[in-house]
Amino acid sequence: MRVAIIGAGLNGLACAVMLKRLGVDCVVFERGTGPRDSGTGIYVWPQAMQVLRFVLKDRAFLSRGQPIEFLDTHDKHGRLVHSQPVRPAGLGLPAPAMMFLRTELFRLLADRLDEDDIHYGMGCESLENVGDQVRLTFTNGHRFDFDLAVGADGVSSTTRSFVNPGLVPHDTGLVASRGVVNFDSPLLHSDRCQIFTSRHSRVVTYPLNKATSLRYWFAAYQHRNQPLLDRQGLLELFAPLPQDLLRMMGQTPEEDILTHKLKALTGEGQWFRGRVVLLGDSIHAMLPTLGYGLTLGLENGFMLAQALVGHCDESLEAALQRYEIRAARRSREMLQVMNDFTRLYYFEPEGEVSPARLAPIVQRFQELAQSTVF
Repeated sequence: MRVAIIGAGLNGLACAVMLKRLGVDCVVFERGTGPRDSGTGIYVWPQAMQVLRFVLKDRAFLSRGQPIEFLDTHDKHGRLVHSQPVRPAGLGLPAPAMMFLRTELFRLLADRLDEDDIHYGMGCESLENVGDQVRLTFTNGHRFDFDLAVGADGVSSTTRSFVNPGLVPHDTGLVASRGVVNFDSPLLHSDRCQIFTSRHSRVVTYPLNKATSLRYWFAAYQHRNQPLLDRQGLLELFAPLPQDLLRMMGQTPEEDILTHKLKALTGEGQWFRGRVVLLGDSIHAMLPTLGYGLTLGLENGFMLAQALVGHCDESLEAALQRYEIRAARRSREMLQVMNDFTRLYYFEPEGEVSPARLAPIVQRFQELAQSTVF
């Protein structure tokens, strides 16, 4: 089987490494002219750490990130409201959560592929099912046939417009700014994600490197169709929060802060059409409320690899149907949980974030952890 993967982001690269490890011939096509290795931090839950352990074969990658064992929610005064272990007793999760610099994880995956496995400057313009193959036409005019094309090209996916044209990204009403900075404070801990809630907004921060005090932060709020805030605007919006959080954001160079409106996809409808299939943000882009987006994409990729390698029928269609049934159901259930977190954090009246409100949502999240791909 010869597989084309559209999109050389983290999910596309991980899917390629996974399929090649299982003996599937695959190649990655990327619209950009070079590696997509910019950005800030990326969080990986234990469920996907096991996928990475399988993909990368050894445990050396564990030294390239920062383990996270707790997810704490605070009020705007810095008081702890709720603390959640990322691998609660009874679930038997044999991995920590990890926080990585996005560039570090990108290189870990890209280094497991050969130079000829990734083709840059080749945006996929159109797809066409031709018998038992799919024909891909690229921006440079090249045209190739494959046994299967995997769409891992993100929220603005060209592949999705072929598979599921009725599914389009919707504006969530939220905007996020992200940054990375060396910053230390007694308020901030090296083994946990800390969420600080304010009125219809949050500041979230994770350690990236305990030894160097490198830290990732994420600030999200309702945009109300107003101009997006610069660093000074963020400092004014979050002024009621602990001063150390403001110093952390204030010490981040303005030019290094990434800001954009958050769009999402519901994951409804078809996940495959003929010899074209979708995974990750291309079909179910979610808000980074608990940082589960990459984890869910890696779970999708692992389920797809299982379906492709394990099917015994002559036709590939049954394998893709099985993948769609498993991945779509789990993804939609996880999206609903994340939507409930999002509504509570950003759209309910101030003061509603409490242990009593968080506990049932956390319980549903942990129940889903019992049916992970490992």
